[in-house]
Amino acid sequence: MAADPNATPRRDQETRLLLILLALAVILLTVSGLVYITYQHPALTGPLGVGWTAAAVMVTGLGITVTRR
Repeated sequence: MAADPNATPRRDQETRLLLILLALAVILLTVSGLVYITYQHPALTGPLGVGWTAAAVMVTGLGITVTRR
């Protein structure tokens, strides 16, 4: 039997999964920090809109990265 040249080795798949989980952890920490700051300092709600936009861009970028082959 010939090996499939398009097959990804198992180690590469594990590394990709680890990087995805790490990216999710960073995104979760960023968003939870923004929620905490917004809750503790309501006057910062306007400036934190930029932070929320950045979080949305990170999540979108991760989604594109994960679905891309």
